[in-house]
Parts: sequence; structure tokens; C-alpha cells
Amino acid sequence: MKKRSKWFQKAVAVICILSMMVSLAACGSSGGSAEESSKETAKQEEAETLQETNVAEETGGGEAADTQEASGGDKVEITVWHMLSGVGEEAFTQIVNDFNASQDKYYVVSEFQGSWYDSFAKFKATPKESLPDIYQIVVECMGYLKDSDYVIPIQDYIDSEGFDVSGMQENIRSLYTIDDTLYCMPLSVTMLSVSYNKEALENAGVDVNSIKTIADLDAAAKKVVDAGEAKYGWSILSDGWQVEEYMCLSGDPTFDNNNGRQGQVTRCVMNDNGAADTIFNTFYEYLSKDYNYPPTTTIASSDITTAFLTGDLAMLVGSSQWILKQESSIENFTLGQIAAPITNEEVTGSFSPGGNGVWMIDKGDEEKQKGAWEFIKYLWQDEVMGYYAAYTGYTPVSTGAYNSQVYTEFREKKPFVEAIWQELEECKPEYVGAVFGSYYDFRNIVMDAFGQMFGDENFGPEDAVERIITQIDETIELYNEANPG
Repeated sequence: MKKRSKWFQKAVAVICILSMMVSLAACGSSGGSAEESSKETAKQEEAETLQETNVAEETGGGEAADTQEASGGDKVEITVWHMLSGVGEEAFTQIVNDFNASQDKYYVVSEFQGSWYDSFAKFKATPKESLPDIYQIVVECMGYLKDSDYVIPIQDYIDSEGFDVSGMQENIRSLYTIDDTLYCMPLSVTMLSVSYNKEALENAGVDVNSIKTIADLDAAAKKVVDAGEAKYGWSILSDGWQVEEYMCLSGDPTFDNNNGRQGQVTRCVMNDNGAADTIFNTFYEYLSKDYNYPPTTTIASSDITTAFLTGDLAMLVGSSQWILKQESSIENFTLGQIAAPITNEEVTGSFSPGGNGVWMIDKGDEEKQKGAWEFIKYLWQDEVMGYYAAYTGYTPVSTGAYNSQVYTEFREKKPFVEAIWQELEECKPEYVGAVFGSYYDFRNIVMDAFGQMFGDENFGPEDAVERIITQIDETIELYNEANPG
């Protein structure tokens, strides 16, 4: 029998626990006698006890998986700031603990900094000498980090050491590369997808494999609602990322200079050829129908997520990992996922991967930089990255991680993740997202305009597009004045 790695054993324990919790929750939601209810309660308590025991065993003690182990003594301390919470923090902290135990020269300390908004705000406000040695953050912050003098491109260490990253999925590498320079090491990958209620669609006679376009998605939504299988057909988690995904799909850039990859962004060009109008009109046409759930300014992403997790909403377009990591909250249906639908058959581009990576911060301490690089190399191992992907629900960053023993086991239990990997494989490297310093503002501007489009009858799709372009151009101008290219 093939020997199973420690990462395989750890992730399998977690997968089994999550599967047990979902099954017990589903049982508990059905009707039954008081005696049956008592038995189910006992089973639930037993499962929770088993979960605590398994987590303690996997982490080497009675502490939770997201607990940092004891101090490193005389080791060189390497600080990591991260924005990972829940299963992400648990998996990352386990990797940190194992790295610390694997050698006697460096000691990594991981520190949670809140949401990516909070973490990024703190990073920008912190003096360089007080920054961490490694910074984990979403790809939306790449433009600012690239423009700053804070980072050491990971390509420098790859070239100097001849480190092999040939297995990195090409579309992910393209996302973080400018002028043949890979700026950070990718950690987490997510794709735009449709999460769906498997039983609702099956009972309504919907073949999910037939959903290719937004029109197909809407037809399926109506069928599900008409059959009484859900209150709402479909919705979308709306912010700058989702809109930019559909811009990448259109084949047109969102910003000039090839989305900031061939020079500094100076203006928004998302509607120069009418692509933005097409996207916004398409979503407005279908999501305004009474059987769907439009993301108005008064309906938060959390409201839409809750509607899906409770079964009121049959299908949700959004990040593949966002829903997968919350699967244990689903009580009365089975989760499925497919690739996001295209706008229409005329598109010439492709969707782009999203996610986050780890950046090396230049504080002038070569020994700490060496330690940071050693940790990043450890993190990049196929089994380690496979474990991280299986534990968190993110898509693997390399073919080696995808084919690792631990992630292969995960795929067998969650076969729909293969559709998300296939979607990633079918992306085109030339259609990755934009890189510019004020992406943070773009995301919020889009979210507000997109929501108002559905909640204000005097504010239509063209108004939303016009406002986005006007406001982000003003923001870009201010950023460029402060950060000349």
C-alpha cells in the first residue's frame, strides 16, 4: 500500500469531520419524534467531541488548529501578516507550525490582521521598518505593492537559486507577472462559478451541464422557481471583481495600457467598445425578473449568501471558494458548482483567476529575507499546497498540488471541484485582471453603482457605467499625481 503523507492524513480527518457535520445537520432538520430528536442531539454531541479530539490529535495537542505554537527561542523570527480567517487561518497556522518544527534556524510568527480591507489599510499606514517580513494579501492590492518600494519580487529569488516553479498553473502565474517578473508567490486561487442547490435543480428537471450562458442560467432559475423548489432562482455577489471578470471575458480591457500591465493606468476604458454597457444591461435584464434576487444597495452580500445557504436561493454566481468554505452551514441540500456562465456566444476573452499570494517585504535585513524565502519554498511544496487547498476549498495553484495525494482524495469526495479546475485551465493568460494602485476604490465604486441600478428606477445600466468611469478616473488621477509612474 502506498504510504500516505502527514498532509494527506490531516486533510482527510478534516474532510471526514465536515462531511459528518453536514450529514448530521441534514438529519437534524427533518421531522421526528422527541426520542428521535434526543438521539440526533446525542449524535451531534458525539460528532462535536470527535471533531475536538481529531483536531487536537492533528495539531499535536489540545489547542485549536489556529493556535500558534510556543516561541522559537534563539531562532531568527520571521513575521507574517495575513488576512485568513476560519479554515484558512487554521490551515495556514498548521503549515507555519510544521515549518517551525522542520528546522532549527527560523521561527515564523503568523499574525491575523482582519479583513483584506483592514489589513491593507494597516499596511499602508505602517512605517516600513515596522512592516512584516511576509505579507499575505489579495491580488487587488498588487498594483499598490508593485508601485511601492516595500517589496522584493519573488522572481529575484527564483532566478538566483534556480528554484523550479514550472508546475505553477500558467494562468495564475500570468496573473502575478509583469514584464516577465513574478512579484509574489500565489497561495490561494478562486474562480467565478455558479454554486447551486443540487436537489432543487434535479427536482425541477434542470441539467446543470446545459447552463453555458446567462440566458441558460436564467431559464434554469425560472424552471426551479416555477416548480416550487426555491423562492428565488439566481443572484450574484456584486463587487468590482465580478464585473471585471466579465470584462476579461468580453476580451476588452477595463483600463488602458493593457490593464496596467504595459504601463501605468491613466483611465478606465471599460466602455470604449460598449463592453460594459453590454454586461450591465445583461445583468439588469435578467436579475430584474421577479423570480430572481437582485443585489440592491439594501441587500448585502451576506443576505444573498444566507439566502443561498438556507435554500431560499437556488443558484449563486460568485467566488467558488466563498461558498465551498461555508458548506457545513448548509442544512437541507447538497452543494454543487459549475463554471460561471458567459454573457453571450460573442465573447472573445476568458475569465481570470482571482485569489491572494504571499509577498516578501524589503526591510534591509538579509537574514530575515533568507528566512522568509525558506518559508515560502516550504509552502510551495506540492503536498503542502495540496493540503491547504483541500482544507480551505481554494483551487490549487499548481498541477503538482492538484495531483497531490491529499487533494486527489479531496476531489474524490467533492468531484465538482474538477469543473472549477477545468475552468481555470481554460482561461487565457492574456486576459488576466487589472493592476493599478487604486483598485480598492474601483471595487467599492462598482458595488455601489451596481446595487443602485437595481434599487433606483431612475438609475439604469448606462447610468451605472457612466458613474463608475467618471469616479474611478478621478481616483486614478489623484493616485497618479501622488505616485508618478
